[in-house]
Amino acid sequence: MPISEQPSGAKTTQKKVPSLAELEHTSWQQLASAPESEQDPFKFMTVATCTSKGADARMVVLRQVDAGRKYVWFHTDARSEKVIQLEAFPTATLLFWDNKKQLQLRLMVETRLHTDDYVADDQWRALWTGNRKLYLSELKPGTEQPTPYPGFPVHFGENLPTEQESEEGRKNFAVIECRVLSMEYLHLSRAGQTRAFFQYEPESKMVWLAP
Repeated sequence: MPISEQPSGAKTTQKKVPSLAELEHTSWQQLASAPESEQDPFKFMTVATCTSKGADARMVVLRQVDAGRKYVWFHTDARSEKVIQLEAFPTATLLFWDNKKQLQLRLMVETRLHTDDYVADDQWRALWTGNRKLYLSELKPGTEQPTPYPGFPVHFGENLPTEQESEEGRKNFAVIECRVLSMEYLHLSRAGQTRAFFQYEPESKMVWLAP
């Protein structure tokens, strides 16, 4: 039987692809809901930054999303290496992966650091003491140690600080605001891959890409 022929009764499955506008909308919907869900794979993302020696990457928690304005935020220690890198090279890439959906989002962003302003104040007030505990470290992240260090004063152990004790970490707390310049969508499937590009600045456009 020639390769082009189908066996009698065989059905051809064709992947149904949403429109570009639908893909863009649902992608931002998932991003917007992720910070409130511990189970959403988009709650954690990889942040890739530029350095004078090349590139660097690490995982962070997605803290807030404004789908309408195309902004996202995450938190970090103000003394961390990523802050130094972003101050020198404000552009970065945010990478999201949903293993169940086989979906990847890649956001190209321009960052802005918030430490001593209302943005940082508001997000610090919303942070529970368990998260604040991580900003109580006396040491700059990445400092070499002779033994393992938990990232906060060892006397706390498994206990949480009081609200008053946690305020000591405010000086080390920073918010990274990310203005999304573009988003790339990639969905993997046996029925065919789907890849699209959404640009927001300097001008808006939506296009399909070859996977």
